[in-house]
Amino acid sequence: MEQCRQCGGGPVQGGWCRTCGMPASFPTAGPPPAATREGRPAPWHTEGSPRAGGTILDRPVSRAQAMPVLLWAAIGALALAAVLCLTTLIGTLANADALSTDELEVLASAAGSAAPGFGLVGAVWLGLAAWFVALGSRPARAFALIGAVLGLCALVSGLLVIPLAAAALLAAGAAVVLVVVPDARAWFSGPYARVLRGPVSVLLVRTCSLGAAIAWMIGTVGLGVFGLIALAGGLVTASGGARSELGAALGGLLGVIGGFVLIAALFCAALAAVQFWVFSALARTGPRSPRPARVVATVLAGLAGLGALLTWDRWTLLGLAVAAVLIGALWVPDDARRHFGDAPLPAVARLVARVRAIGGPAGVRPGAAPPARPTVQAAPAGWPPEPEEAWSRQDPTSGTVCALCGTPVAPGSSFCGNCGTRI
Repeated sequence: MEQCRQCGGGPVQGGWCRTCGMPASFPTAGPPPAATREGRPAPWHTEGSPRAGGTILDRPVSRAQAMPVLLWAAIGALALAAVLCLTTLIGTLANADALSTDELEVLASAAGSAAPGFGLVGAVWLGLAAWFVALGSRPARAFALIGAVLGLCALVSGLLVIPLAAAALLAAGAAVVLVVVPDARAWFSGPYARVLRGPVSVLLVRTCSLGAAIAWMIGTVGLGVFGLIALAGGLVTASGGARSELGAALGGLLGVIGGFVLIAALFCAALAAVQFWVFSALARTGPRSPRPARVVATVLAGLAGLGALLTWDRWTLLGLAVAAVLIGALWVPDDARRHFGDAPLPAVARLVARVRAIGGPAGVRPGAAPPARPTVQAAPAGWPPEPEEAWSRQDPTSGTVCALCGTPVAPGSSFCGNCGTRI
């Protein structure tokens, strides 16, 4: 019986070992081409995953087949949450015409006046998150996590009806899967992931700044139109009723109201301009430092959180959560600190290592030494001797390197994350 040169077992059929599922004789000089039967990139699996075995030709070659099962469950939870938000919005709008004013007030006080708004935002947010998570977008994973946090804050504050509360719990469960499960985390760094062009945390803040700028622009247009109408009405009333005291007083009052509304519109326009500048300046690199934009965004988020704290109502917790997320995204993550030229925080690195260790191979701790090389039987007579460094080569920058495909392997892993070879 022919023996495998990798595991020392057998039998070997057609050049493939039926014990370890890898090529029985592989070249030791240079990695082989990583391609499948259809010519696509060879799929990857999580380090230490039990699915890492098997031949390259037997592995899934499509995105749907390569997607982990629990990731499918997380995407389904996000999609179901979006459907619940959409049905809540449709039901609220459909019942609005059939209810009287008193019934609408009772419904609004029981469900929270922001239930239709949460339904619209939740349906769009969670629907897009589910779509882009399936495409391997890391920003979509971050947005799903932030949406779950904000949804739970709104749930605790009593701002959600029962369908929206169920949607918030589903989004929280999907976020746990995306953060904790190793296969789901690895989906966003494998060959099926989308190319990332900037820090995820900075992209999150820029998206919020763009949304805030658009909201302030809408407010500017609305207040401007209302102010101009009030000012014109005041002038017409004052000119038409100049001989009556009531007409003059009413015209003057409308003119004052229109003036104050126009001042508020100018204030909203200034805030919109600042938010647009923050959105543009945070993307700067090189000599044009984005640090001033980070300071301005931090001040704006801090003022929003302070305003929510001073109001002290059901919106307080949600406002504080939004401010904390924006400030933390600018100052805590490693990718954001590298973008602004700061050194990473050691506490964050330790926390990330502990999260990545959840659900990993049993008995392996972050920073632990890699397991010993398995004992291999001697090659049959007539075969050239296998060089010692063919099993594992040491790379001073990335640890152990797989001998079959040359992919760097993290310390403490027993399998190659690209080809599945046991290290």
